[in-house]
Amino acid sequence: MLNRFQTRATDLSQRPKFYQDNRFVLFLWVLITLIFVIDSWATHRYNNYLIFENTFRNLLHEKSLYALYPAYHDDANHYGPVFSVLIAPFALMHNWIGLLFWNLFNCFLLFKAIQTLPLSEDNKVVIGYIAIPCLIESMLNQQFNAGAGALMILSYTLINKDKGIWATLCIVLGTFIKLYGIVGLVFFFFTKNKPGFILWLIVWSVVLFLLPMLIASPDYVIHCYVDWKNSLVGKNMVNVLGGGIDISIMGFFRELFGEKKIPNSLFLILGAILFMLPFINVSRFKKRRFQLMILSSVLIFPILFSTGAEDCTFIISIVGVGVWYVKESNQAMKKVLLPILLVITCNFPLLLFPVFAKSHPLSLAIISLPYFLVWLRVIYMATNNRFAYAEETESDMVTALID
Repeated sequence: MLNRFQTRATDLSQRPKFYQDNRFVLFLWVLITLIFVIDSWATHRYNNYLIFENTFRNLLHEKSLYALYPAYHDDANHYGPVFSVLIAPFALMHNWIGLLFWNLFNCFLLFKAIQTLPLSEDNKVVIGYIAIPCLIESMLNQQFNAGAGALMILSYTLINKDKGIWATLCIVLGTFIKLYGIVGLVFFFFTKNKPGFILWLIVWSVVLFLLPMLIASPDYVIHCYVDWKNSLVGKNMVNVLGGGIDISIMGFFRELFGEKKIPNSLFLILGAILFMLPFINVSRFKKRRFQLMILSSVLIFPILFSTGAEDCTFIISIVGVGVWYVKESNQAMKKVLLPILLVITCNFPLLLFPVFAKSHPLSLAIISLPYFLVWLRVIYMATNNRFAYAEETESDMVTALID
C-alpha cells in the first residue's frame, strides 16, 4: 500500500506543470486573440480587416484591388489577387463576426504549424511563449502574417513528411499572397522527389494564378497582377524615400548612417549570399538540426530584407528565433540575445512616446537589429564546420517519427 502511494506521489511530482503544457499555451494564444478582437469591437478599429474583406467585393465587381477606398477604409491592399478568394468566407460574414473568425483562423493556423515541427513538446511550448509579444501585435493589427508564417513552416514540415504535393501548395500560396513564401523554394534541397517537387510547383502556380478567374474575367485578373506589382514597387519607394517608416535591416542601417540613398540592391545581394552560404554543406542536407537552422533562416530573412516589413510582420520571424533558441547550445548567447530581442520587439518607444518615435525613425527601425544578430548566428551555426551536426540522437528520431 505504501509503495503504491509512493509510486503515485512520484508520478504526480514528475507530471509537467500546467504552464508547461501546449494546451495552456494554446489557451493563452486564443485568449490574446479574443482580447484584441473585443478591443477592436469596442473601439470600432477594423481598418486592416476592412481592407482585406473589401478585396473580395472588389473582385466580384471587377474593381481595382489596389486603389484607395476612403469611404470604406484607410490605406490600400498590397496582397496578391488570390488573397481576395482566400478572404471570401470571412467577407461573407458580418464584419464583427468575420473579424473574430479571421483572427482565430490565423491564430490556430500558426499554432498548428508549430506543432508539426520535428521538436519535442517542451521545445514547442518554449516557442509558443517566445512568440507571444509578436502574436499580440499581429492580432492587434488583424493581419495575415501569422498565416503567412504558418505556410512557410508547413512548406518545410510537409516536405519532411514526404508530402511534397501539399508542401509546394504552401510555398506557391504563400508567394501568391505575400511573396515571402518564395524563400520556401530552398526546401527543394531537402525533398527526395525533386522532379515531383518541380512539377507540383508548376501545377499549383497555374491553379492559383487562374483561381480568381472563377469569379472574375481573365483580362481583369491579369491586370490585377500587373497592379499588384506596381503597388509593391510604389510601397517600396515610399518606405525607402521617407514617406513611410522602413523598419527592415536596410532601413536600420540607412537611418543609422543617415544615408537614404544606399540602394536596396546592395543589401539584398549581401543578404542573399549569406542566406545561401550554408548550402555549401551538401553533406548536411539530411541532418535534422541543419534543416531546422535553414527553416529558422527562412522565417527571419525575408522580413529583415523587406522594406514593406511592419512591427506586426515579425510574428513570422519570431518563430524562427524560437527554433534557433531551442537548438542553441551557447547558454550565454541565449540569456543575453533573447531578452534583448523580446524587449525591443515590444516596441516601447512607439507605445510610450509615439510622437518622439515617429519623428526619430531609428528608434523604430532598431526592432530589426536583434533579429539580424540572431539570423547571423543561425547562418554561422549552419555554415561553420565547428557546428557540424552529429547524427540525430535516439530521442530526436523518436520525436521525428511521432511528428
